[in-house]
Amino acid sequence: MDFLDYKDNEEIFAYFDIQNLSIDHSLSSKEIEEYKDLIFSPNSLKQIYFKDKCDLKTILLIKDLLTISDYVDDFKVEKYILLDLNKKDYKVLVDEIFEYPTTWKLPCEIENDNIVLLDIPKIRIINSFVKKLKDDISNIEQVMKVYDVIKLFDYVKNSDDSYQNIIKNKKTDSKGMNKLFSYVLGELGYNTFVGRVKEDDEDTFVTLVEIKDKKYNLDGIYLFDPSMDSLSKDDYLREEVRRINYNYFGLNLFDLNRLKYSVKLKGILSILSLDDLEYALEKEEICQDKNTIRENQKILNEFNLSFSDLYKKIKESKRVDIDTIVKINDVLYPMKKEKYNEYLIKNYNARYEELFEKNTLEELQDFIDFEK
Repeated sequence: MDFLDYKDNEEIFAYFDIQNLSIDHSLSSKEIEEYKDLIFSPNSLKQIYFKDKCDLKTILLIKDLLTISDYVDDFKVEKYILLDLNKKDYKVLVDEIFEYPTTWKLPCEIENDNIVLLDIPKIRIINSFVKKLKDDISNIEQVMKVYDVIKLFDYVKNSDDSYQNIIKNKKTDSKGMNKLFSYVLGELGYNTFVGRVKEDDEDTFVTLVEIKDKKYNLDGIYLFDPSMDSLSKDDYLREEVRRINYNYFGLNLFDLNRLKYSVKLKGILSILSLDDLEYALEKEEICQDKNTIRENQKILNEFNLSFSDLYKKIKESKRVDIDTIVKINDVLYPMKKEKYNEYLIKNYNARYEELFEKNTLEELQDFIDFEK
């Protein structure tokens, strides 16, 4: 039900069933009073959409009303900005929403304190994909479905990582794939964080995702990297082949220590991957790097945990093993060919010992021949 359907109703529970608001213009004095009545009355508000000719002043007014209302849990209300503000206005908004930043869905990003605007129509394309995901699949099945879609984009080093150009060009780099993976999962309600990794000639990225799934007995924070499991369309035309890699699906951050990969982790991930909690706490406390401090604030807010609890949860999260990956894959792709799982496992094991190589192309030749 929409708020405006109730604006003349003076009963105390007039707004009780209202879940969504849509504000498409600057509010008049009378309308402000009407919205005050709503926000300061019993309601079921879950989402607010600011769009079209709405302005920054109206957005900040509603934000302030939500903050002081006794009838709204601000941290549970998602706020969508679907309008073209300028960079200065977005900077003001970003500075104002520090308390519950993850509940605000903005068509912009912050990179090194700079506001990078995103293309709203292209963002809506992503949102439409999210809405098409089936509701009857479990959390980890949902994550794999998104993972498989994202890794179908072509991996191109130092490519454009803006959402609109990823979708338009069907290609991106490590940062772009992980950003898009994180964004889509965020739209589905998952807590995620994109962290930095240092390679020889470029920075690459990984994504941490909090997953709770009783069906597969999963409850933890897991590492993903769709860019490392992607295969180029130039080499592999068939989608069945291109989605066969799952070596970077649901890892434990500490698994990276096995190949001494942790020395290449950057920022807050390099601290969270340290073997000793007390040492990690000390490193967090004395850290002076501006980007790492910002990352630390972001990851603690995203997962709503103290540093110690976050460290423990990450360390205790058991990797999603190949047997579980196969079971999830069976649910999502029940019509796949009989020997698909055989090749999936063979490929997984072949890559496992060379986990941080981009891919081992020769291991897939039998499978390609089989799929022809």
